[in-house]
Amino acid sequence: MLHIFANYLYILDLIDKLMNKIIMTLSTIAMFGVIALIAQLPGSTVLAQGQEQENEQPIPFVVQNTTKSIQDPLPGHEAHQIVIAAPPRDDGKVYSGIASFTASQPVEVVMLHMYNPVANSTDTGEPLNAPFGDGKVAITLTKAFTDSIVSSGSFVFAGNALAFHNIEGKPFVITYTVDGQVSSLTQ
Repeated sequence: MLHIFANYLYILDLIDKLMNKIIMTLSTIAMFGVIALIAQLPGSTVLAQGQEQENEQPIPFVVQNTTKSIQDPLPGHEAHQIVIAAPPRDDGKVYSGIASFTASQPVEVVMLHMYNPVANSTDTGEPLNAPFGDGKVAITLTKAFTDSIVSSGSFVFAGNALAFHNIEGKPFVITYTVDGQVSSLTQ
């Protein structure tokens, strides 16, 4: 009888831990939703001092897809696997928004940013970057979702491209939703 009671307590503890993880995940998703709603409110645009807002309106960018990864085409990354959720832009516009995903293998979130190395010196070094087209891109690499039991998450993003990446080269299947916009740079 004591053995059954101990097993019952163990199962209750597992359920409690699972519920705490679910509550934390739902709280995080709700927080991102609130941030998105606030950003959409009239008058919530923040402008730098002395800067005028252009008349150009952001273009909605909403994508939902399930797909299999491919070999990463970025030079030096050919042994990696990647899924591109928002294709690279070099037209002076950037993506921004919220994305959610679930993947069959651990993945990292990758955002690319057009990069001009002119401002760097030997004293400061360079951010993570790679050759891209006729120039370079700086790379934001987020590994926050790789230590989870299930490789999944939601996040806010901004950049010239958005992708999901497996550095170990393991092919993966991913389902993702991106709800964002494409906006012109102000500088």
